Amino acid sequence: MQKVFDVAVLGGGVVGASIFNSIVKSGYSCVLLEKNTDVATGASKANSGIIHAGFDAKPNTLKARLNVQGNRMFPGICARLGVPLKKVGAYVLGNNVELIKDLLIRGKNNGVEGLSFLGKNDLKKAIPNINGNINCGLFAENSYIVSPYLFTICLVEEGIVNGGELKLNWKTKKIKKENEYFIISDGEYQIFAKQIVNSCGAGYNEMAKVIGAETYDITFKRGEYYVLDKSECGIVNNTIFPLPDAHTKGVLVTPTVDGNILVGPTSYESDDSTITTENGLNEVKMKANALIDNVDLSKSIRIFSGVRSIVGDDFVIEKSKKVAGVVNLAGICSPGLSASPAIAKYVMDLLGLKYSPDKCQKRIKPYICLKELKTKEINTLIKSNPSYGKIVCKCEGISEGEIIDAINRPFRPSTTDGIKRRVRAGMGRCQGGFCLDKVIKILARENKVELDFVKKENDGSEWLLGDVEGGLR
Repeated sequence: MQKVFDVAVLGGGVVGASIFNSIVKSGYSCVLLEKNTDVATGASKANSGIIHAGFDAKPNTLKARLNVQGNRMFPGICARLGVPLKKVGAYVLGNNVELIKDLLIRGKNNGVEGLSFLGKNDLKKAIPNINGNINCGLFAENSYIVSPYLFTICLVEEGIVNGGELKLNWKTKKIKKENEYFIISDGEYQIFAKQIVNSCGAGYNEMAKVIGAETYDITFKRGEYYVLDKSECGIVNNTIFPLPDAHTKGVLVTPTVDGNILVGPTSYESDDSTITTENGLNEVKMKANALIDNVDLSKSIRIFSGVRSIVGDDFVIEKSKKVAGVVNLAGICSPGLSASPAIAKYVMDLLGLKYSPDKCQKRIKPYICLKELKTKEINTLIKSNPSYGKIVCKCEGISEGEIIDAINRPFRPSTTDGIKRRVRAGMGRCQGGFCLDKVIKILARENKVELDFVKKENDGSEWLLGDVEGGLR
């Protein structure tokens, strides 16, 4: 008889991954369906990686409540997963004392702890390179930074080792309800589930039409970023925000968990494409220099953009009124990453499932990172497996052993971007210029495919289009 899952989660971003993880670890059967070659390939790979304290969201909204709850859950979850999480604190800088104090009051009304008002002299001590025109600010002690894509990947890996199932490259074509369960088809195979969660992000409406559930007026906003070289590490040690407005938290400057500096984003209505524009990047430059004096964007090693989906002023997380057994999630923009663990718990309540994430206890092995090991530990690793002594990515110091380890995790990455998200091979100063060919060879060998099957990311992004005499083969 065909297996019937308790829940099918559609969409492998950080929110879908959190829901999948929580359902599985609470002892229920769950399948995660993702249309692309990997999880975290949409908004979850292209954001600031900040776990917000929760002072910005309007009081009495889902954003406010779930942000504050999620923020408090992150340290324990990251410790369990072995995902680096750094408590760096965040400053909001401005010249309007009244607005800064209003933000402080809003934060306290939201239940945020560790907030304080700072005058110009205190700010100068805390941020020596602060722009001289700024005279007041808010400090939020409980603000963190994390790798959003590694966090997502590890949530899914932990779900898999505890019995959950993942289907990649699953493009849902049809969903129908029959008796007490849904039949979800990709045109070739079928999956059966008692309940469905639509967490498809930018693709929410498209999937809602397939399900027969509610659609919403979704707008897209694009945000463009600079990634600065690690030589710029230290220009800020905290996350630095301007005063937010009604539409955005503004262009920020923040360290990342991997030692780079991130500057951005812009925020303007767009389609769902992740292009970057000259005007947008110039806006980032102007606004960053209004916060910090020595932001040198000539030290950028990469520019990128992310697109967030917005529905009104709040998250949409609700049971479908059209189709029983369906939970809709739409407009999960910032602070979606920060709120994701709490969103998972909230969704389980809507599904009528008991949230008890310690019921399943199998843990995943943390990713090996040579740079964080002592010389003696590295030597021991190399003796046990010489591939750890072969450096593939010189910029980031990533060995062949780390790449092989990443490929042989609970679900196997098949793309070069998948390797980047797991161990950062290709994310350094040269952006893969010297290591890409080696990564392609390792992926082909370990996954037992020909070189021209290896992709950058999704369909149509194959690196090789045929044999090249004297080339990679």
